[in-house]
Amino acid sequence: MLVGIEWPVVVERATPGDLLRFRPDVAARIWPDGDGARFVTEIGIPFSNGLFRILEEFADRDPATPAHAFETWDSAPVDTPHGRLQPLGSLFQATVYVNLGDGTIWVSDPDAEIEYELIHGDVSSLSYLVYKFEVERPGPDERPDPNDWAAVEDIVREGMERWDSLPFKSEFWAMFLDTWATL
Repeated sequence: MLVGIEWPVVVERATPGDLLRFRPDVAARIWPDGDGARFVTEIGIPFSNGLFRILEEFADRDPATPAHAFETWDSAPVDTPHGRLQPLGSLFQATVYVNLGDGTIWVSDPDAEIEYELIHGDVSSLSYLVYKFEVERPGPDERPDPNDWAAVEDIVREGMERWDSLPFKSEFWAMFLDTWATL
């Protein structure tokens, strides 16, 4: 896994139902080498207030997880010029995939010019960035100005780039950052 933070601390601090974990049988099929499967069953991907939503049939359901954290569309892998991609759920209005050959994370955004775009080196990188966006986001009582948002973006970017440089090279995350303050 690319991101080597103290994941048990993230799990401990997560609100009940926020970490979307995969069923072990599904994880073993998608990540047969074990590292990815272990990560998504023990840690998972943060729901982060709806930024990531998991395919319902893949989820190891936590009763505390909100109903709108699940997607119900087709889970069949797709063949692309980039290899066979397995949908995992949605990410900021796009379909998020894992490449079954190398474990990289891709998106297909209907509003983007690129049909399938590489956005993360592995699932730990995806999970970390989704987590960072939520924990660094200004609170509801704060009244951030554009400079505050820029400072938060710098914190997120710096924290992410030490583990994986792919996210901030992508059109997808650039588009997200352009609208993040309005969400």
